[in-house]
Amino acid sequence: MNTIQGTIFDIQRFSTHDGPGIRTTVFLKGCPLSCAWCSNPESQKHNPQLLYFKDLCKNCGKCIEVCKNNAILMNDNGIEYDRNKCTSCGECAKICAYEARTLSGRIVTVDEVVDIVRQDWRYYMQSGGGVTCGGGEPLYQPDFLEALLTELHDKLGYHCCLDSTCFAPKEVLERMLPHLNLILLDIKHMNSKAHQELTGVPNEPILRNARHLGEINFPVLIRVPLIPGFNDTQENAENLGKFLKEIKLPKVDLMPYHTMGLSKTTALGKEYTPFGNRQPASTSPAVERTVSILERYGLEVSVQKIT
Repeated sequence: MNTIQGTIFDIQRFSTHDGPGIRTTVFLKGCPLSCAWCSNPESQKHNPQLLYFKDLCKNCGKCIEVCKNNAILMNDNGIEYDRNKCTSCGECAKICAYEARTLSGRIVTVDEVVDIVRQDWRYYMQSGGGVTCGGGEPLYQPDFLEALLTELHDKLGYHCCLDSTCFAPKEVLERMLPHLNLILLDIKHMNSKAHQELTGVPNEPILRNARHLGEINFPVLIRVPLIPGFNDTQENAENLGKFLKEIKLPKVDLMPYHTMGLSKTTALGKEYTPFGNRQPASTSPAVERTVSILERYGLEVSVQKIT
């Protein structure tokens, strides 16, 4: 039995965007980055968080009855929610029939995750798929991640992928490599100051780890979320192309900007400021220009389709 515990916020079955084939993606909670466009804003904090989707609320008042902290009140405008009093105990989420309140984050053991993942082993075998550990930043929980990958990769023989920014000490990353087949490595921006302005952290640890992976010839797919007005410039594309050619990581997947995180950001009580158009534009001039520049450096470029 493996009873090592970690915190996750979702397990997504039949995933097709997080590595080859049909996969199960395990989303670990907690991230040192706080990207302004994050599509999973509930992943950033390690502790469980309550999301309140006000548009789904029917003002039935059942949540008021179970709230022990008086964080939920009824007034002339309907339900009012005081986040300062909320402890994210999840009692209101359990009783809400309309899913207006959901609790993101739960503590699980390695064995509990493995039991879920094993249900789809036939799909992995038939499609060349497997399991992806994402987040958040999965390297933020190194002991749990290593134990989970050991069970899935070493003992069960599954193709295992890490979806990560690699913002972690080199030693932590190296602990995972024997248990991985592929790393999906996000590079948000080549300029460290710009990177820190919109993600909260500099990019030096990320680029150092990317360089190390190139040196040891580890299978890596670089993923770039293309954000209007942030990293979709010609200068950034040129710098990225030069860097990836130099470190010999030739595969790049561009992810056009979308606003899938908008509703969840609002449900967390935060403000979301859209970057340019609200709809993904896989054929926008910026995407086409970035593809053209990266291909000039001999890189293999794909563009992810958002559906």
